[in-house]
Amino acid sequence: MGEKRSLYVELGVDPDTSAAEIDKAYRQKARKAHPDTGGSSAAFHTLAHAYDVLSDPDRRKAYDETGYEGELIAENIAARAMERIHELVASVLDSELPFESVDLVAAIRDTLTKQKAEIAVGVKKLERQAKRAELMAARFRKNSGDNFIRGLLERRAADTRQSAEKTRHEEAVFAKAIELLADYSFEHEKPAKRPTDAAAPRPALSRAGEHPAAGSQAK
Repeated sequence: MGEKRSLYVELGVDPDTSAAEIDKAYRQKARKAHPDTGGSSAAFHTLAHAYDVLSDPDRRKAYDETGYEGELIAENIAARAMERIHELVASVLDSELPFESVDLVAAIRDTLTKQKAEIAVGVKKLERQAKRAELMAARFRKNSGDNFIRGLLERRAADTRQSAEKTRHEEAVFAKAIELLADYSFEHEKPAKRPTDAAAPRPALSRAGEHPAAGSQAK
């Protein structure tokens, strides 16, 4: 399995193309790609998949931000996104962090953004591992019979790419959490600064079940 082409490339449009232009591009390409007009089932399926993702505003947004191409059930992803937010709120509630003087919305957003970036790094690592397995598999030769080692590596590559796709979905959940959080604000006390006071760093929140590090607590 080679590297996936961009869905925009499949439709022959730019990433900033309007929804109407995406519809038009799909109709034009679908006529040639359809098996009934001389195309192949594989080509038509690939084209239809690209259109399914890019014609849905929510799926397109998730694809643009994370590369995730799978199904997105709005209620499901929103619920999981709120779970991520709740985990961070609970970590503050269970700690001794003086929340009254902290902008918790900003702190939660910073933590979600950091975690989303960590997930993105994980996706790239999985993709590199899958590509490495594919390249290695292509170099194994066998004089006769089944090429067991090549098959083993190809299965390893396929499993790794599947893991990467699942991880992309989790990245999409964090992206949704950041989006949902944009509609919130947190009323916090702003202590008067003395001339010599430096700007206090925003506290880092922990994942669910962990307490914020002592050094991250507001003073």
